Amino acid sequence: MQPAPLPEDEPKPADLPSAAPVIGRVADVQHGRLKAGLTLRPPAIALDGIVAGGYRVAGASMIGVGHLQSGQPRQDAYNFMLGESGRLYVAVADGLGSKPYSQLGAHLFVESVLISAGRAEADEPTEADPARLLVRASERMEQKVREAYGIDPRAAGCVGAVAVFSERGCVVARIGDVSAFTLRTGVFTEAFPAETGPLNLVTATMPYQAEEDIEVAELPSAAVVVLGTDGLANDLRHSGTLREWLGGQWQVPHLPFGVGDTLRYRRQGSHDDRTAVLVWRDDVPADAAANGPAEEDQGEDPARLR
Repeated sequence: MQPAPLPEDEPKPADLPSAAPVIGRVADVQHGRLKAGLTLRPPAIALDGIVAGGYRVAGASMIGVGHLQSGQPRQDAYNFMLGESGRLYVAVADGLGSKPYSQLGAHLFVESVLISAGRAEADEPTEADPARLLVRASERMEQKVREAYGIDPRAAGCVGAVAVFSERGCVVARIGDVSAFTLRTGVFTEAFPAETGPLNLVTATMPYQAEEDIEVAELPSAAVVVLGTDGLANDLRHSGTLREWLGGQWQVPHLPFGVGDTLRYRRQGSHDDRTAVLVWRDDVPADAAANGPAEEDQGEDPARLR
């Protein structure tokens, strides 16, 4: 059963002012709805901002307009850990909208990445393979969903990415369409090719991923690296206004409420959950990129961002 529509005369909800842009024609801000009987619901917003060894990290995950209106939960998740080796581990996941417990799968995946990374730090201190961590995390997520929650793991499907930062740079492994960008002097460069099929349709998911489905990218040294779910990545690909604004905002490290406010932009047609984890490194200069200035809003070829 769908939630009842909001009364037309309901008072406009109070909220804090935001510096984030409004792009195109968007609806007024409204109260979200909660679907009856919904369990395993994460908070609608999660924020982070912290120093982790030689890195400064900020993360934000915000429920999308589509889920607010339908009464569904936020299905994105993220987490990160600083290893004893000095390496930084970042995990980002996006639950599949067609799966009733995808928010659980996403949460357990990012949790499992950090548990697997901690074990690898102890057992294999000189190794840091994000693809191996992804597989181990997927296996643990599958086990916990079945044994601890009594749920068919296929009902908790998600996509995700694991990034390992070290003095040599950053390596990212992913299943599905979680993406990664470098940011130099306001210009975003995407690490993976964008999905070319219909929106929100991915061909590789977890659990039960195949080894050949795992994509790995080694990111060149950059002062800022951004990991994000497709709710953010699609907006970056298709809006020059947003790229220009976020490219300026994200040049400097953010505290939790600051990074949260940057994801409060409103863009016509943007309805999915948004999650971003940003990593700043002081030992990498903010060098100029070869890309030109951001284009105006249009549905351009995503390859132009790279």
